[in-house]
Amino acid sequence: MGQRQVLSKAQARAAAYAGLHAARAARFPFPIEGRIPNFVGAEAAARRLRQLPEYQAARGVKVNPDAPQLPVRAMVLRDGKTLYMPSPRLRGAFIRIRPERVPPGEERLAASLSHCLEYGEELSLKTLAEIVSASQEPPIGLIVVGSVAVARTGARAGKGEGYADMEYSLLQELGLPHVPVVTTVHPAQIVPDIAVDAHDLPVDYIITPTETIATHTQLPKPNRIAWELLEPGDLQAMPVLQELRELKWQELSTRDVLAPGLDVLFVGINPGRKSAASGHNFAGPGNHFWRLLHEAGFTPRRLAPQEEDELLQYGVGITNLVSRASRGEHELTWEELVKGAAALREKVRRFRPRVVALLGKNVYRAYAGLSQSAAVEWGIQPTSVVEGVIDFVAPNPSARSTVPYETRLNLFRWLRSL
Repeated sequence: MGQRQVLSKAQARAAAYAGLHAARAARFPFPIEGRIPNFVGAEAAARRLRQLPEYQAARGVKVNPDAPQLPVRAMVLRDGKTLYMPSPRLRGAFIRIRPERVPPGEERLAASLSHCLEYGEELSLKTLAEIVSASQEPPIGLIVVGSVAVARTGARAGKGEGYADMEYSLLQELGLPHVPVVTTVHPAQIVPDIAVDAHDLPVDYIITPTETIATHTQLPKPNRIAWELLEPGDLQAMPVLQELRELKWQELSTRDVLAPGLDVLFVGINPGRKSAASGHNFAGPGNHFWRLLHEAGFTPRRLAPQEEDELLQYGVGITNLVSRASRGEHELTWEELVKGAAALREKVRRFRPRVVALLGKNVYRAYAGLSQSAAVEWGIQPTSVVEGVIDFVAPNPSARSTVPYETRLNLFRWLRSL
């Protein structure tokens, strides 16, 4: 037996679209390319799904809002189950439609994208998290996703925007346990195999109008949002992600802005709540860092926190002594600072900035291996912790700092002149 052909996602999509056209199985809306394609037999696939024990046991079912799954959404309501729908393109959170709020005969209308909010309600992530935590059994017991192409291995390709993967990860972040994932498709959409990434969502069942396929997939399901893979504008385009970061800020952090041979590497003590929630350094309301940089001459204009990567072109970088986010320095232990200092020294040796600007006396004390009570003056330090790298101490740029702004600005200007 020869090896199974593994298609790229693009190849799998092209094969599925071509297969639907060849079988004359494509249905409105047209063109089917670039979307989850509607197909002849979608209603029969929904009826077959009803026979699945996992469907029968589920109190609530989450179904994607695309056209081929409309029969599934209507069936969920007819069967007395709660329907959960993600808002299109994750611009909002999730929509919940309780079956008791839908008059008999109006299930299809209630399940349609254009009328769902007339029958249902938008749930914030906080509300959904409370529902999940308060339920003895999962409020969502089954997830139905649309697919462009799918393989019997459980590998799946959507239309390429990653929303199904992200929606599943969102629910995982909110505490929902892993639940079965089903897709309804036409047989022409089944391909030999698909090359997938670690964050892609596999399916446990493939339901066609004539066949129920248990994939027994060995592919892992994602269990968190892959923040590192998001584009800079994704948080603005999908506010639900920002809402999640606000809920989970204590588990999040910021990332380093680093490159070899920088002029100045700024070292904060740790990310604050707003910085962790946004994913950008010094993003707290009233934080003076970006204003100080501009007024001291490091940048030609005042950058916003989300523009932090632009600092590299000006020879400036950012890191933190401690990666754990907190509401303030008082929530950190000295042991955390000391541990972070060891990692920081290695980072400085590796990237060799000309100057390390330590924002806070305790940041420098830990970095230099001093005691918590050691006397430290602002400005250039008499000895270098890492040979050949200048150590400079300046106040924390937080709005809560007791050091006058003019003093901090003068120190930043001194630093700029080095």
